[in-house]
Amino acid sequence: MTAHVSTDVSVPTGYTVDPARAALWETARELWAPRHIAAGNGEERAVALVAGRAHTAYRKIVDVLAPDAAGFARAVAAAVADRSFVDATHPAPILIRFEEHPTIAPLDETRQAALRELGFERDPDPVPSVPSTRPGEPAHARSWSLWLGDRPQRTVPYYGQTTDVTCGAVTALMMLEQEGLTKFGDSGDANQEREIDFWRRATNLPACDPVGLAVTTAREISSEGLAVGAPKVFMSAAGLVLLEDFQDDPYELRLREQLQHDSLRQAAALGLEIERRWIEVAEIRDLVAAGNDVFLLIALAPLIGDPAPHWVLAHDVIDDALIVSDPWVEAAHGESWVDTSCLPIPLAGIDLIMRWGDPEYRGAIVVPR
Repeated sequence: MTAHVSTDVSVPTGYTVDPARAALWETARELWAPRHIAAGNGEERAVALVAGRAHTAYRKIVDVLAPDAAGFARAVAAAVADRSFVDATHPAPILIRFEEHPTIAPLDETRQAALRELGFERDPDPVPSVPSTRPGEPAHARSWSLWLGDRPQRTVPYYGQTTDVTCGAVTALMMLEQEGLTKFGDSGDANQEREIDFWRRATNLPACDPVGLAVTTAREISSEGLAVGAPKVFMSAAGLVLLEDFQDDPYELRLREQLQHDSLRQAAALGLEIERRWIEVAEIRDLVAAGNDVFLLIALAPLIGDPAPHWVLAHDVIDDALIVSDPWVEAAHGESWVDTSCLPIPLAGIDLIMRWGDPEYRGAIVVPR
């Protein structure tokens, strides 16, 4: 089979689709290295749209336009085999995802069977939160995964943060749900109340600093009687952190300093360990491989071009990649929860994104099982 690759981002010639489906093809995804992968010729020509975050080891098949199930299978197979995107920014994938759009382009039984024949398996549904996780929403998505080697053994119930500031809270809550908290349910509104409540207890307004997030997580573990250990903080900075946005406003700066000093007092009262050193990514990999969950403080800019600090959860290891669940879905550039759940990031990418501030510092929270 001959496949033709193009970086065009419009609906392929020869196909007419409704506006909602056309938007899948026309969304700006430059950082995600989009490709059209065409298989076949003439009336048998089928085309897949493929994209994926920088510095991560996955690719997502966004949509396939095909005359029939056989053409669909050819286009998916060609997309799986494509490596035209691989460069210093986009590593070779260990995971291929197919993003199904039940509201605007549901897969019939023959296309589902074609995915299974190619080795894809349907992923568990996420917790209702952001639009792509909610059945009936135009953005609702289902995920099908093809792991090209080993599969993750430890997954988490995926939840997408519903505000710009609750990444730390959601990172902790995904870990807690995995460990038996079970407070998320079928109601997206009720789930958001849980998200906001945890954030209000952990926040440094608006961010969650490592110590404050560890304190709130420790209290939740204790109050719920969960079978995990007390969180441990690794922080390379000698002093307070995440204060960069307040240097020109002494009153706002003072408030955040007071909040962090209070978190430090609470951490000492709870007996939480804070280790002030630069933790290497190989050590993080070993901690996760040993069964620990690790919250990573990262910079989003290398991944999605957003100059913000952020929290994600590392919960498994495959080869030289951490398996990360990221609360943030960059929907404006075509992402859904399919991009951010069980996301493999090679250690080189982890080392790049786990640098924040000027001078750079590194932060992580380890929750032992």
